Amino acid sequence: MRSGMKLQSSRILPLIVLAAVAASCDKAPLLAPTSSTITITAPTRVLPLGGTTEVTAFVVEQAGTPVQNGTTVHFVTSLGVVSPVDAQTHNGMASTTFQAGDVSGVAEIRAISGNAGAGSTGNTGGTGGTGGTPTTTAGNAVQITIGAAAVETVTVRTNPATVSQNGGTVDVIATVLASGGRAVPGVIVTFSADHGTLSSTSAVSDVNGDARVQLTTNLDTNVSATAGSKTAATAAKVTAQPGPSVTLTCTSSTSSTCSTVNVGDVAAFTLARGATTSNIRSATLDFGDGTSIELGNLSSQATVSHQYTQAGTYTVRLTATDVNGEVATSTLVIVVQEVVSISLSLTQQGTRSISGQATVIGCTAQRYDWNFGNGATPASFSTGGNTASSTYASGGTKTVIVSARCTDGRTAQTSSQLDLPLP
Repeated sequence: MRSGMKLQSSRILPLIVLAAVAASCDKAPLLAPTSSTITITAPTRVLPLGGTTEVTAFVVEQAGTPVQNGTTVHFVTSLGVVSPVDAQTHNGMASTTFQAGDVSGVAEIRAISGNAGAGSTGNTGGTGGTGGTPTTTAGNAVQITIGAAAVETVTVRTNPATVSQNGGTVDVIATVLASGGRAVPGVIVTFSADHGTLSSTSAVSDVNGDARVQLTTNLDTNVSATAGSKTAATAAKVTAQPGPSVTLTCTSSTSSTCSTVNVGDVAAFTLARGATTSNIRSATLDFGDGTSIELGNLSSQATVSHQYTQAGTYTVRLTATDVNGEVATSTLVIVVQEVVSISLSLTQQGTRSISGQATVIGCTAQRYDWNFGNGATPASFSTGGNTASSTYASGGTKTVIVSARCTDGRTAQTSSQLDLPLP
């Protein structure tokens, strides 16, 4: 009986040992073999506060082949966090996600598997470590710059660069860049101005690296910006200028001022910005007859032609808006008149007399000047009415000329002929 029990015990003991060994193997992670190397990479080396990026470790054995699938790679960081801390390889690759915290600085992320990347014991200073500080090799560490620590240059500008002396508001834009001209988002930029009032003394840079505030002032003002340890090398200057002013003049073939022009006359308008005033953003010339033209920023003197097709009184208005939103206007009043014309009809009165009747269109005639020619009695005279007559000493072809003077000073002239019988 005892010998049977001894035989059974001798069979059970090896099974227990094997089970314990198997359980131990299940719990131990698979690590990279001795003399393996790790190369760690990240697609971006600059992150805003709270930003994330993938971090990938490539583990190869001494022979240059990827380690066995399922090999555990441990990630540690000096700043921010990595998740997961432990990742398994596939085709030699293991990945984790690095997330920057709310502290600016340079995070050093390392990858360890067995002796690959391993080093002395210490404190990593970040989340996701084992308490050991691995020895940095050429490939098993990557550095990511976070927030303001990435800032290399700060520039500042205003839009527009002028304000009215009566006061105005401009946008202030600071641009934050890292090395290579890369935009740095999520960085707090502080602003200062030697005059006026800022809408805020700080702003956060956007995806383009731009941080924006507004400045209200009526004086020449210098504005500066700082991000991290960098301050704009050159301050932005806002210049206070007088408000906008514009001039408007006009000439035509019949008038040096266009105070009165005829229907169909070409009126030439000359437009200009005042020499010492603010820059114009937009200008419009309204001809007063329902038509207008856009003139842009009126950066130089311009001439615009226009014809009026109907008589009337028109107010021509030049309106200009400067870059600060102030408006200036200049106006002209133009009286457009019908073209004055005159016609003359002649009739024979008796044997040697001619009677003329003048008809004026386009004005009110004040006086008529008649010329019946040589041999007529009377030959030349004026009337207030539109009819006149004269007697000739002999027959033949007679030419009569009449001029009408309008109440507004305009004149018109015409002539006509009539044959009187010969003796």
